[in-house]
Amino acid sequence: MPRKKRKTNRRGNGEGGIHQRKDGRWCGQVTIGYDEQGKQLRKTFYGSKREDVARKVTDAANQAFNGMLTVTVTGEKPTVTELISNYLWTYKRLTVSDVTFNWYINTVKSYIFPTFGFIKACELTSEAVQKLINKMHFEDKLAVRTIKGVRNILNQAYTHAIETKQLVVNPVTATKLPIRSRVKEEDKEYEKAIPVDARAKILKATEKDLCMKTAITVLMLTGMRVGEWLALTWGHVDFKNSIITVEQAITKTSEYDDEGKLVAVKTVVGDTKTQCSTRKMKVSDAVMDVLKEWKKALPTHVRKSVTHDVLASKCFVFPNDLGEMRTYNGFRCTYRRFMDKNNLGHYTLHSLRHTFATMLLEKEVNPRVVQKLLGHRDIETTLGIYSHVLPEVFDGVAHVIGKLHTDMTTTGTEKVPQTLETQSVA
Repeated sequence: MPRKKRKTNRRGNGEGGIHQRKDGRWCGQVTIGYDEQGKQLRKTFYGSKREDVARKVTDAANQAFNGMLTVTVTGEKPTVTELISNYLWTYKRLTVSDVTFNWYINTVKSYIFPTFGFIKACELTSEAVQKLINKMHFEDKLAVRTIKGVRNILNQAYTHAIETKQLVVNPVTATKLPIRSRVKEEDKEYEKAIPVDARAKILKATEKDLCMKTAITVLMLTGMRVGEWLALTWGHVDFKNSIITVEQAITKTSEYDDEGKLVAVKTVVGDTKTQCSTRKMKVSDAVMDVLKEWKKALPTHVRKSVTHDVLASKCFVFPNDLGEMRTYNGFRCTYRRFMDKNNLGHYTLHSLRHTFATMLLEKEVNPRVVQKLLGHRDIETTLGIYSHVLPEVFDGVAHVIGKLHTDMTTTGTEKVPQTLETQSVA
């Protein structure tokens, strides 16, 4: 007769201290660190079955051994300010540009920290976050983009805290954003291209100013971003083949002190906005002609004290009067003075890029071609920004379809118009 198994309370390997409470539940603890005095820091698990608690304890012990389960040496729970600051400085800073990171810092200091930065991160509720969103929308009348940015920062920090086992609940996921305000098409600044009559007026005014003639002509007829134009060197211009290579842009780097305060911002040459922004463009004769004219006259536009060769391949196509890189703000001031002096309106420098894309779409150039020329990552970006142009572009499509229907119903044959044989619609 087989011997009856004896029940034992002996703990299994790696199970730590597991015992049954008076209320019937099982309890287990795991040491996950030590404080400054050498005292053990423990994490406690509960369950209705001993096996469940044993599994939790074993998993926690393995995580602690691999450094995946930790607590602060003081054992204190971080505040919202501490949680977000640690996430931004330790993790987020590596993945964004200095300009974007500086925006993150200013945003959290302006909206999140003053509101509930002092609250323990684990105590922040969805209702508190939603009230902040509502206040920013209804009382402060802030743009949806700003409100969305605040919510995204909170969501990213809490999502990361959950992934690193610091927290178990993300209060941001249950919150709602306001719908985008419906403004008139003409009020959308980001869609403002220069009207046809104003384009000719601006180009005519540049005839008396070679500096502005070069900049405005190139920007309007290539669609380059201003930062890409200012970082362009003579080595990027292929006069023989009429090709311009865009592979760098000016950007800003920020320096912070030990307390995280911004102490300096410098303009430097860096990578393009995205990987897709690096591109080679076949440009028109008008662009090449104005660049040739500018190159010939450039030595007279810099100070006599400049000793280096401003036409060398590594030198900037559009330098300042010292033959060095122009800053965005400096160029913008020069551009505004020119526009005001000639009563040309208040079109921004970025309007020249929008004008380039708009002109192509008005001439029914395939949107995918426009996407590549602008350096957009995907076609959705192009179609989203220039959706106001597309109805006009595709008005002719309705006429083409109507003509096809007429041909099929009257003659029984379908004659494909030449316009559809030579173009494709994205």
